[in-house]
Amino acid sequence: MKVERTGDGPRAFVGVHGWAGNVRTFRRLYDYLPSDAAFYAMDLPGYGASERPSGLTLEPVLASIAEALGQAPGEDITLVCNCGGAQFGLETLRVYGLKVRRVALIDPFGYCPWYFRLFTRGAFGRNAYYSTFANPLGRFLTNSALRKRRRPDTDLTAAFVHVDHETVYRYLCLMVSLADSARFRGLCANVDVFHGERTFRAVRRSLAIWREVFPQARIHELRGAGHEPIREATAQLAEILFGAAGHRASAGADGSAP
Repeated sequence: MKVERTGDGPRAFVGVHGWAGNVRTFRRLYDYLPSDAAFYAMDLPGYGASERPSGLTLEPVLASIAEALGQAPGEDITLVCNCGGAQFGLETLRVYGLKVRRVALIDPFGYCPWYFRLFTRGAFGRNAYYSTFANPLGRFLTNSALRKRRRPDTDLTAAFVHVDHETVYRYLCLMVSLADSARFRGLCANVDVFHGERTFRAVRRSLAIWREVFPQARIHELRGAGHEPIREATAQLAEILFGAAGHRASAGADGSAP
């Protein structure tokens, strides 16, 4: 498994990318990384430079996240989960009984929307997935339909251009299997939930679920962002995630990274 480390400070941030993501998901945050921090980003099995195990199941995914957490020294560890990576990261903590100081969930779904479930319904669902995400026209139409949930310069389907679609489809099935977030009650950690101001309705509805599962959670709305806060509100996100001292780069006029 590939783990990319940036920085060498004692505060550790371990990033779990979302659906169709990879280590590049978090690179926009590195310009804001404080000198007392290190960021560990991974390619989950089958993504990027990490090999896909034969018969991709949940076990090697969780084992890979546990391995990456094990590379972070000390006890000051923040698990940073983007989008669909939330379920995988939280399930790793639950199954392995791991403890971290803090969990940061970025635009996470707290339940599985009907349209994701639809893609996993037999041959019809598989064909619908490939028509939507593996086809250039399908990606264009999908991105156009989601224009209210993103900034004009953001392409919500760009991550699906250079991927192994069988891997991505299998991860979707695994995400559906982890849809019940109630399983994460009782995890002991500080929790921050970040969501874009213009994100999907399902993410906004999920906020009530996360508040119920994690009564200690702090909810942060990122101004102007849609479903990709790391890209669309980099500076806002980094300020809360790393602390104000984490700024090392000049922000754009809109408050996000140039």
